[in-house]
Amino acid sequence: MLEESVKEFLHQIFSIGKSKDLNSLRSIHDKMATKFNHTYPYHRMEYEEICLYEEMFFANVSDYEYNIRDLRIDMIDTDHAVATFILEQKGIIVDDYSFTGRVMQDRTRCTLVLRRDKESGRWIILHEHMSRYDVK
Repeated sequence: MLEESVKEFLHQIFSIGKSKDLNSLRSIHDKMATKFNHTYPYHRMEYEEICLYEEMFFANVSDYEYNIRDLRIDMIDTDHAVATFILEQKGIIVDDYSFTGRVMQDRTRCTLVLRRDKESGRWIILHEHMSRYDVK
């Protein structure tokens, strides 16, 4: 079922925070991917910048945990989908220069526009939009 493969892909994305397989970040984004995020930088990012900031984030967070809530997957056709969900993340952001860390715990509204790669059949991200909210 296509929706199940999208769900598995979403878990693959955020499992990078646990596995630290940072090289796989490049393969989960389309080369034309764009992203709006609630953290710096606040402009629309393109592929290279997306990969850079996501690599830095996952490299600097330890004890990472995530939970995907209220997931909705809308299939546009057999090769395109939109996933909307609430992402709950927590961990410790480590500053290697000062040997300090701070607790990170946030809740983010996420929208991912996905397409299935014709050659590999794997899902990849075309666009993502994330906005934090503090409702407990």
